[in-house]
Amino acid sequence: MVELECLRGVTIGLPVKYQALLIFAMFTMNNGFAWLMFDPVDNELQEMFDGMSDGQLELLSSWQPIMYMAAFFPIMRVMTRHDGIRRCVCLGATSEMIGAALKLVATLSASKPFALYILHIGQMFSAVASPVAIGAVSGLSAQWFEAHERTRATAAAVLSNNVGNAVCYLLVPALTSGLGYAYVTGYELLLGCIVCFLAWTKFPSARQVRNVRQEVDAINREQGITDEDGNSLAGTASSHHSDVSEDIALLPQLKALVSFPSAVLLLIIYSWSSGGYVAWTSLFDAMLGDFYSSQFVGTISFAGTVAYVVGGLLSSYLTDLYFYRHMKHVIFTCMAANTLSCLMFIASIPDKEGHILWDFGNFWILVVAALCGLFNGAAAPIFYELVAEISYPVDEGVSGNIMSMCENLGALLIYQLVARLFPAQDMNYAFTAGMAITIALSACVVQKYNRSYAALATDAADSETQTVISSSVLNENRNLMPVAMSDMKVYRSAESAS
Repeated sequence: MVELECLRGVTIGLPVKYQALLIFAMFTMNNGFAWLMFDPVDNELQEMFDGMSDGQLELLSSWQPIMYMAAFFPIMRVMTRHDGIRRCVCLGATSEMIGAALKLVATLSASKPFALYILHIGQMFSAVASPVAIGAVSGLSAQWFEAHERTRATAAAVLSNNVGNAVCYLLVPALTSGLGYAYVTGYELLLGCIVCFLAWTKFPSARQVRNVRQEVDAINREQGITDEDGNSLAGTASSHHSDVSEDIALLPQLKALVSFPSAVLLLIIYSWSSGGYVAWTSLFDAMLGDFYSSQFVGTISFAGTVAYVVGGLLSSYLTDLYFYRHMKHVIFTCMAANTLSCLMFIASIPDKEGHILWDFGNFWILVVAALCGLFNGAAAPIFYELVAEISYPVDEGVSGNIMSMCENLGALLIYQLVARLFPAQDMNYAFTAGMAITIALSACVVQKYNRSYAALATDAADSETQTVISSSVLNENRNLMPVAMSDMKVYRSAESAS
């Protein structure tokens, strides 16, 4: 609407919305760091902790998806109530801080028999925050940002978690080799304390949403920007953003979501292409540790994760401009390109005997790893949009949270089943085979843009209503025209007589 374009910078355009996004991004970045902080230095941790084994390391990385499943519904319940976003962020940040503190205690007492138990408990506290860090992005953008800003706000919130993964791959090996693993947990605790303080003191509340909208309405009325009833256009355009969140009936929404076969296919694909990818890259140290240093293996994972973020940002921008009605084809192309990139990666790294098919040097390995992340990340934000389109009128918050849950299920599947069945280099073949299956599944998806069509139908109905009102007003004026002409004649006769 032209009116909304004129109100950019006025409709919820105060810096407070960026304050909310920045605090949330810091929170979810620390949560992403906590998830994968053990895998880049698994050999060092086995030497450091008494009783640490490959199974213990897999369990430490698995606590995030496990606790996500356990805490998903209770947190969703809190999130959909009054001021639920702020409450969940504050509680999640507190839980993350407590978990980081426990992990620091465990690291400082690594030689003690109880240290490993404290480490697990600390990781469980950190993992409890994951449903907020991953699942609240849609609610955050819907509460604070207008329609023309939400895609970018959601992308920034979602990809911040992957930024935490990337920082983990680069920072953990460097700190561990240079200063010791205690500095890794100390960094997590420091950032956790900062985020916790900001969440409790600076994260905006629902009352501030209402106050900002009242200020916006006052500005709009002063400028004369109102609708036919005298209401602020910003207020009417954002009327669905209530400062009191309504309860969402989750079970009916979930039943409706799984009734769309194409949406279910996309959820399955996303669980492997996103959750499986994150878990796969986190196991690089176990697969390549015998051939490369921990620092270089961390750099490989870092290159793939950074490319994942870049791919997501680029694809969301290009899809909005050129491919909005071709999301299925974008996903299909990304799955095919990612499968090819995985085959190139397998050919570029040593096999079990140490043989390399394409020995083009370490830089080539980084390039191929970046290609894997680029195409995988490019598809990630498209999944959210296409599932929301296909499953309409299922609420976007529900579909987004289910997408996040499937991502965690995919990671849990890699950690607890696939990694056990296909150890070491065999894991690369298993993941690539799964990516090949996603190509076939994505080809079976039937793309439907129900949400967009519903919006067009609503706009058409509104236009038709306005046309009917305008026609009735015109007809009424036409009926009054003879009376007006008669009155004019009487007035002119009286004027001539005088």
